[in-house]
Amino acid sequence: MHLHRNNALLLSALSAALSVPAYAAETLEPITVSADLRNADVQDLAASVVVQTQAELQDQGATHFDDLLLKIPNVNFSGQSSRARYLQIRGLGERDEYTGAPNSSIGFALDGIDFSGIGMAANLFDVKQVEVLRGPQNVRYGQSAIGGLINIQGNEPSAEAEGMVEATRGGDQLTELGLVHSGPISSDDSSALYRISVFSHQSDGFRNNRTLNRTDTNGRDELTAKAKLRLFPDAQSQVDLTLLHSNLDNNYDAWSRENTYTTRSDNPGKDSQKSNALALKVTSEHLPNAIFTSSTALSKSNMEYSYDMNWIETVGDYGDYQNLKERYAATQELRWVSKTPLLGHTDWAFGLYGSHLDETNQNYVATDYRLKKLATFGQLDYHLNPKTTVSASLRLEHQSSDFNNGSDRFSPNENLLGASLSYAYRYNRTHSAYTSVTRGFKAGGFNADLVNTEQLRFESETLYNYEVGLKSDFTELGLKTEWTLFYMDRHQPQFDGYTVVNGLYTFYTENFAAAQNYGFEGRFDWTLSPSWNLYGALGLIQTKVEGSDTQAYVIAGREQAHAPNYQANFGAKYRHHQGFYAQADLTALDSFYFDNVHNQQSDAYQLLNARIGYETADYEIYLWGRNLTDERYATRGYFFDHYDGDGEQKYLRLGDPRQLGVTARLYF
Repeated sequence: MHLHRNNALLLSALSAALSVPAYAAETLEPITVSADLRNADVQDLAASVVVQTQAELQDQGATHFDDLLLKIPNVNFSGQSSRARYLQIRGLGERDEYTGAPNSSIGFALDGIDFSGIGMAANLFDVKQVEVLRGPQNVRYGQSAIGGLINIQGNEPSAEAEGMVEATRGGDQLTELGLVHSGPISSDDSSALYRISVFSHQSDGFRNNRTLNRTDTNGRDELTAKAKLRLFPDAQSQVDLTLLHSNLDNNYDAWSRENTYTTRSDNPGKDSQKSNALALKVTSEHLPNAIFTSSTALSKSNMEYSYDMNWIETVGDYGDYQNLKERYAATQELRWVSKTPLLGHTDWAFGLYGSHLDETNQNYVATDYRLKKLATFGQLDYHLNPKTTVSASLRLEHQSSDFNNGSDRFSPNENLLGASLSYAYRYNRTHSAYTSVTRGFKAGGFNADLVNTEQLRFESETLYNYEVGLKSDFTELGLKTEWTLFYMDRHQPQFDGYTVVNGLYTFYTENFAAAQNYGFEGRFDWTLSPSWNLYGALGLIQTKVEGSDTQAYVIAGREQAHAPNYQANFGAKYRHHQGFYAQADLTALDSFYFDNVHNQQSDAYQLLNARIGYETADYEIYLWGRNLTDERYATRGYFFDHYDGDGEQKYLRLGDPRQLGVTARLYF
């Protein structure tokens, strides 16, 4: 069996794991949302949130966030990259980024490290849980989260020694290898714990390049390594250090003239991302009435996005497109959270935040973008009685930025306000309900390609989100349900698009008069018996847009881009006490518009996945299939004239076809 170069690192580490004691068994405990200001229980959080635990991720065979996101109602992505980088929640989010001035709508964090807008490094090996908070999360996460927040939390160092090896082989030359090892540094001292995980993924990318006679021009070659150290300086303090290395050395050859898996590029592109990051979290309970937490994160990412502009065999030679990007980010947060209620009835949280982002782009021209944020935030939870809580939160954020492309320079400053007010009522042990209103924000900016025009600047967007939700736990039936109704009223909404100026594509953002996004989100999880489990989720959304000052946009009077009217996932699991396991799930998406500058749409589609396997306390083995019906579906689309004699045509970026494989895990 052929192995890629990254696998050699894993193979040399596997032998070290053979002497590791037994892998610690998973214990059931309440699920808390770490992205919340107070780490609230998911049942009590007044927000529309989905939490996928490690056990649920492994049952689905999800090894990257790509494998999970379409199963979450009202969450979509743009297939503009080799991995999901541009995300949409409830219709809000980007589909690409060519401007060199990042302005993400969806917050994305890995182990406390901000990867908003560049979340390709989100593999799910050795992950404790994935949290998806829908709706504006600006109070929790600041400017980058007007549409929602995705928080991926890895497993923590364990007090007992544990280890696991995972291996996968599948179609498309898929090879995955993973290793995790955790425990105390010294067998007789539990004041210092560690965890190390390494994961490698290689595959060919499902494309057949007819020009080069190759099948790997869209392939993936990915390596992620993570190390965690937990120290206990004293009985009231804890220090957590996380080191992350991610190297996605991926090719990019995804577009075909015939909208098939056959390409014709003579110089295929790249979509690589190399990230090194550090997170330091210090928690102290020395204060009499508060828990103090200091969270520091540093990251550096180098990215290349390129493609052959002759990917459809056009007349003439338009050359190759390449964007080299380097991003450095530093964040610091100080947070104080009450230990006991103030005056016997009010919990509180208060914090300070600062960040610095520096991003350089080498595109047609070199650009340098710097962004600084300073913020203060707070939350009060007033308990009217044991069943009723009123919560109010506020965030004040000052943002200053600087953009320089050698000939033009912009340095706008802006003060932004986010706020939330919620009312939560726990009827009894079964039902809890909430209603909330939230003010979200997204900063304004500038269109660097439109200097000396009326469209140079665009203003900040304000969003008012209204929600009502009910969460129920019918313990005697083994049934949990959640549903949410939401209405998002957008003021001066930002919409991005492109036009052609002097033969070159020019990308820019414009404010419209208003927009509304409203709908429903629901899910259930039903344990019918010790062996059978049924689960499902449904998202419904309607969107509207009002007003436009230019003719480049066509969205007034129609749905917003990448906002399918329905999105559903339904599945069943069977787990026999003697070890047999089976699972199948079906994901369905309605059609959606690809962009703001044309009216082309995807087709509605359904994806069927299944797994069967055998499980013991020491090992597991599964046969699995993804997209078993070999559905042809689009994740991105364009409509333009490539000047090859056939006029304007629709071009599709197809999602992955059917794939079969086998996965084995060995626990120590």
